[in-house]
Amino acid sequence: MNIKDINKNWTELGDDDPMWVVLTDPAKKGNRWNEEEFFATGKEEIEKQFAKLDAQGVSVRNGKALDFGCGVGRLTQALAARFEHVDGVDVSDSMIRNAEKLNRFPGRAEYHLNARGDLGSFASGEYDFIYSIIALQHIPPAFQKNYITDFMRLLSPGGIASFQTIHFKGWRNLIPDWLVDSYRKFKHKGKAFIPMYGVNPGQIHQIVVRGDGTVLKHDCVPYSGFETRLANDIFLIQKSSRPQPD
Repeated sequence: MNIKDINKNWTELGDDDPMWVVLTDPAKKGNRWNEEEFFATGKEEIEKQFAKLDAQGVSVRNGKALDFGCGVGRLTQALAARFEHVDGVDVSDSMIRNAEKLNRFPGRAEYHLNARGDLGSFASGEYDFIYSIIALQHIPPAFQKNYITDFMRLLSPGGIASFQTIHFKGWRNLIPDWLVDSYRKFKHKGKAFIPMYGVNPGQIHQIVVRGDGTVLKHDCVPYSGFETRLANDIFLIQKSSRPQPD
């Protein structure tokens, strides 16, 4: 998939069932998510995330945050309760439209359509915290690596990022992405589908180091329901506090 394909695919998915596409609970398929319940899951997730950071002795400044792959703003809204300003970023036109419509923190939470293969429209060193969960895994590897490279550029000195990717295991690791995409397009008769893409976690470590960052923690945990062929990689990283050359 190229960026145009990704934009089209996720715009169609967001038009059809935007909350379920973010949290694919079988019982909620068909626009059955209750809005309050849906956003409550985001608040709970962010509270747990910051409890973990506190337990690890990781301090995060509360200036500006970035929610990458924001969807309709489930986590952006929760972050807006903690930060002075939060930017939610997504590749899908329909997701951004829905996020703006559901925005509970106007002026404090802002949403941006980013239908490009990097984050070049965002200024360097702006963000104290970057968060991304169940988003990068749906983006082809080359773009994932571009975005993570830009995470490092966007972080302020000493800034923190927490993000999740996946890598393939066993037989799935032997099948090229283009072949899987072709099969899914055939299976879904050309309609939008939810793709999955893995990245070698060692490559992510290299990107972080090249971006003047440190991997504070890397957890590799089973991907629930797909344990034999997928694994989650959850990274906690920090940008160096050294001033950068002009």
